[in-house]
Amino acid sequence: MVPPKGEVWFLASCVELYKVDKGMTGQQAYEYLLRHDAIGFIVERWEGLHTTSPRYVIDSIDDYIKGHSL
Repeated sequence: MVPPKGEVWFLASCVELYKVDKGMTGQQAYEYLLRHDAIGFIVERWEGLHTTSPRYVIDSIDDYIKGHSL
């Protein structure tokens, strides 16, 4: 299933934000987020997250990953 255009744009923005914040390449950030199922988290919650600050988005992703890592 291909997400709607707004979700794709937001996901790309999140990967960019995350890579800059964590000092990763875009590929590394995408693979990291994919490995921790954060891509699904971002896409499912994009409507609420896209109205928040970049710091809040990054912190939300980190909190999700911490809460779902075993």
